[in-house]
Amino acid sequence: MKSQKCISLISLFLFLVNHLTAVQITDTSGRQIEVDILNVEEARIEIRMANGQTTWLERSRLSEQSNALITATAEQDKDTHKVFNKLLGIQLFTDSNLWDDKTGSVAKRLKWPQESQTDNQSSFRKYPKPDDRILKSRPYSAVLYGDQGKAQNISIVFANKGDFAFSDPPTAGEIQDMERAIDRDVTRIEDLLTKQIGEAERQQYGSGRGLKQRIKRWNWKGHAFLLAHQEGEYANLKITNTTVADNKGRGEKLSDAALRNLSVENIISSENGDVLIGNIPMVNQGPKGYCVPATFERYLRYLQIPADMYVLAMAGQTSVGGGTSLSSIIDAIKSYASSYNRSMKAMKGEVDIRTVKKYIDKGLPLIWTMFSSPQYNNFVNERSKARAENSDWDVWKDRSKSEARNMTLAKQINSAHACMIIGYNKETDEIAVSDSWGPSFAVRWIPTAQAEQVSQGTLHLIEF
Repeated sequence: MKSQKCISLISLFLFLVNHLTAVQITDTSGRQIEVDILNVEEARIEIRMANGQTTWLERSRLSEQSNALITATAEQDKDTHKVFNKLLGIQLFTDSNLWDDKTGSVAKRLKWPQESQTDNQSSFRKYPKPDDRILKSRPYSAVLYGDQGKAQNISIVFANKGDFAFSDPPTAGEIQDMERAIDRDVTRIEDLLTKQIGEAERQQYGSGRGLKQRIKRWNWKGHAFLLAHQEGEYANLKITNTTVADNKGRGEKLSDAALRNLSVENIISSENGDVLIGNIPMVNQGPKGYCVPATFERYLRYLQIPADMYVLAMAGQTSVGGGTSLSSIIDAIKSYASSYNRSMKAMKGEVDIRTVKKYIDKGLPLIWTMFSSPQYNNFVNERSKARAENSDWDVWKDRSKSEARNMTLAKQINSAHACMIIGYNKETDEIAVSDSWGPSFAVRWIPTAQAEQVSQGTLHLIEF
């Protein structure tokens, strides 16, 4: 009897957690409306109406009975976020509204390190340890995105083709183990969320050829839990605002004029002749061959277009271990960028100041395909450190010219890479390069002569 009573109480509690927020309220004139209560304050409440619109409503406009109901509901509902923290296995929530939390505060309680910070955007990414668990499953990447200082969304990637450990070359057994791990994670996560919230809805998320995801969706108090599963590819859980999910993840479309002004405002010119583009988000691709999708995620987010390197990698026909097809990703991004009234452009030719300057001066970075060998990285690291310590730019100009004449970097075919060109110095004939390896690689400088030596001969950009 005690066991049955305990089960009944748990069932009742879970019902209250998931259903108490939908209530009928009455204003002082007797008009009634059914709403979801998202947030309760002493003088006002935040509600979501049947059409999905959210708004704040002054409690003074409501009847005495409705205010009493709201107070009682809030009291019953105040600790439900603890149930979700326990379910997830991480301290994500401090109350039942994540979206009014400061991004840094959320990251601090999650203990996820900062990956990027611009004037408006931020991200905090953790590559978890093998024994870490979220929803009783092993996460391989967990990232928190912020916008305007507030938490915007969470993306957690579980078993996937890019991060799974393989031999070189992979064996058939290892590939089968990866596929089984993906299926197990999806089944486990779906089962846990269904038991907690109820049956999922099915919908599509995202836009553009190759980038749309078929997802299962659960809603809780303004939060949408979105489980995406690409068979044999990956399992991914996103937690985002229900309004964003209703809009299938599409961001705001900026006009050409607005984006042009925003991009030009990001140009930073220094007295020494350096011209750099600021406010480009950083993405740390981790220990896998995701340089192409990570670099394109940075570019798209710089242009205020939502992006996730794992979804881009799917479009790039990810191979085991994380290799991606540049041409496949470009085809997908052409379609995706077009939905935001943007276009892709590819250019073949030399890496020279004239070409770089033309686009950097518009606030548009360039994606550069090249060969990132140990020789190249040692050279760029050493001279970038020396450059940062330099105070005599006439001396540095002479050094750059000397290196351009006397240094030869070999093209190592097995070190193919994609990164960004984000700046130039016309006087020293250098370009600034940014790699998707974390903040320490945000800006490095190389003479154009050496850049041309390791170039694959192609530049890409997304235009207004």
